[in-house]
Amino acid sequence: MFYRLFYPRQTCMLSVQHEDKSNITVVDWVSPASLKPPMVAVAINNKSYSLELVSSSKAFVLSILPESMQEKAIGVGSATGRVIDKVDEYQLKLKKAKTVKAPLLDGALAWVECEVVAIFNAGDHSIVLGEVVETQFPEEEATKTPMLFNWGNKNYFGMKRDQFIKDGKEERKEGREESKSEKKETAVREEMKKENAGREDAKKENGAREEAKKEITAKEDAKKEETHKEVAIAPVSNEKKN
Repeated sequence: MFYRLFYPRQTCMLSVQHEDKSNITVVDWVSPASLKPPMVAVAINNKSYSLELVSSSKAFVLSILPESMQEKAIGVGSATGRVIDKVDEYQLKLKKAKTVKAPLLDGALAWVECEVVAIFNAGDHSIVLGEVVETQFPEEEATKTPMLFNWGNKNYFGMKRDQFIKDGKEERKEGREESKSEKKETAVREEMKKENAGREDAKKENGAREEAKKEITAKEDAKKEETHKEVAIAPVSNEKKN
């Protein structure tokens, strides 16, 4: 699937509350959308219970997850709030936000409180555009604790910010074996490299053919021009042959 080309992605939990109803879900398709004013965009499945509550409450909170919440993320992302209370089921602790009614997830590395600006339909998902009205970011914790990322298909891993780049290459956690999803991603990248290399070789080959054609045409034109010159300077005799 095309979207795997955009992984790994930061894993967050989105919490929402409308009147006496609340829910929490996992979201990976999250992106900053504006600096002035500060906004984020979140893609939520159209069938999601959380989307219904967000549409009604016009507010939500994004919690940035640490690696230690991997199992909770898998559970929350696999269940629906229409059927069970995910907070009780997965023993989550919530606390009051500063600005919006949606709660904060206790134990998260950071929180982003948002008020809904607009909701756009995007196929089987909806893009929720939220203006950031409050953030809480304990810098020291985020640098010490690995943040949770998703390789796709709920294949999570944790990584500290100072581990992202090393000598220009992405660094994996020491001793961590490559998963099936990662192997597939590697295979996709290698296949794309081969296709690109094949296209480049084809371009070079076509270019060489064109150059050869131009060279042959130039030689033929030169010969024709030389022949024309010889005909033009050939002596003309007025004597009649016997």
